[in-house]
Amino acid sequence: MRTSSSLTQNEVDAYTQFALENKVIIDGSVGVKNADILCNSIIDRNSDITPQTLSLSFSRVKNQLKLKSAAHSRADELAHKLSPAEVEAYRNWAAHQSRWIGLDGSEEGYENCASLLGWMRGNPVTEHTLDLALGNIINNPQFGRIHFKPAPKQDRSIVGGRINHALTHRDDPKSKELQVEYRNGRRNHASEVQSKPQEHKSAPVIDAWKDIVGRYMTQWTTHGQKATLEAEYNRSIQTGKSWREIGAALGQIIKIWERGR
Repeated sequence: MRTSSSLTQNEVDAYTQFALENKVIIDGSVGVKNADILCNSIIDRNSDITPQTLSLSFSRVKNQLKLKSAAHSRADELAHKLSPAEVEAYRNWAAHQSRWIGLDGSEEGYENCASLLGWMRGNPVTEHTLDLALGNIINNPQFGRIHFKPAPKQDRSIVGGRINHALTHRDDPKSKELQVEYRNGRRNHASEVQSKPQEHKSAPVIDAWKDIVGRYMTQWTTHGQKATLEAEYNRSIQTGKSWREIGAALGQIIKIWERGR
């Protein structure tokens, strides 16, 4: 027999604790559905929501519930240890990662969070240490797995400011026509291929910014500075930045170091 016509705080607390202990997802629309499946049958039987009634209901409807994966559980465990300032630092950092898969409810998002926070091993979580963690995990997969959104396909119809005929020629219907040299016993002059003057090939364009990035990557004096440059470089490559953008970011880091000397 229920002791109250509405849900009590004790019942809410009992459900929250039970869900945490049994890896039941409680967030978002999935969490609402889980709560309905697990608790409605208890209320329908005119019983209070207690650890005992929850356990009995869980044994009956477990196959209908969405439970946390190992990565989800690990991410939750590590996230609950963060201070409010660290949570804010993580959110700000993630918001600036264009191809980063964040906590969007996907398994990849939970694995990313678990890998980053697991690498910290109790160290303060800041945007700087998150950069270091990302670079180290990318270079050392034994620290965890990192997932990124697929890079957008590049438009190759224009290359170096010129039309890429290798692509456009394939779509030219004239190139697909069968050229017949003789037709009805007469020479088909339209089939004759006119020789074209050989085009002068210009020397390949060298990206000066790529050379600048290479020089910046050697301008460190401590292993900590080296790790910072490598983390920024790796993050930029993974997010598809241009050599100019990478060089500008590395140059800004080096300028900050020079001002502090």
